[in-house]
Amino acid sequence: MAAVVICAVFFVLQLAVPGFTEFFALTPAVALSGAYWQFITYIFLHGSFMHIFLNMFVLIMFGPIVERKLGTYPYLALFFLSGLGSAFLHIAITQDSFTILLGASGAIFGILTAYGFLYPKNWIIMFPGIPIPAVLAVFLFAGIELFYGVSGLEAGVANFGHLGGILTGIIFMLLWKYTRKSRAFEPFRANVEYFWE
Repeated sequence: MAAVVICAVFFVLQLAVPGFTEFFALTPAVALSGAYWQFITYIFLHGSFMHIFLNMFVLIMFGPIVERKLGTYPYLALFFLSGLGSAFLHIAITQDSFTILLGASGAIFGILTAYGFLYPKNWIIMFPGIPIPAVLAVFLFAGIELFYGVSGLEAGVANFGHLGGILTGIIFMLLWKYTRKSRAFEPFRANVEYFWE
């Protein structure tokens, strides 16, 4: 998957090139002042080996399944829009203009949300090894991120950013489902119009 490769390359560059992280990570005050690329590039940066490992593991597990169902272009749209939704909600709620934001977590939460919509009855193993239906996992993740975001118990974690990815994923999938239903009726409508002509 291209996203995994890009994240891996970016992580190596973060370790090897001084200032790389600061230039491409999302610093709200800097990004809103003209460094608009940060709203995209921050997604491919990570803060530690464990951070990138966990994100890429989840992306490899669920990404290809969602991509096969949605198609490549809708999948990419979901990935990037969830990343943007993650950043915007984090900035809007925290009002923190100078702490940098980095990581694919928000985008990946959008992918997980799509999986829950597409395969609601499939089981997901959640830590510490508890299996639950995928659709329930989505709402459980949302509740957990909201709780930690409000309580502030996870210092250094952008919980509202994660929640933004989930909410974006929900909106995206509702629109995808609606447009898919609309397209399904198009041949019928065309036949009816032709018949009456």
